[in-house]
Amino acid sequence: MDVKKKLRNNLIRQIQQLSTAKLNEITKALSKIERQFKSKDKTLALAGAWKDLDNDTYNELTKKLHEIRTHDRQIN
Repeated sequence: MDVKKKLRNNLIRQIQQLSTAKLNEITKALSKIERQFKSKDKTLALAGAWKDLDNDTYNELTKKLHEIRTHDRQIN
């Protein structure tokens, strides 16, 4: 039996032994994980939008970012 099948069978066995309350907790946790993955996919989809930026804007958002943030945080 391969590793993936062993893991799946072990997980199924564990799930079958859980109470309804615990199953509800796991369902909520899985939903949260799924939302996080979808959010990351949406964020990564924006990566293609950067190709249309002019060089000055690109530099401000990347190479000069730390310098700009440091300057913004200084208290006068």
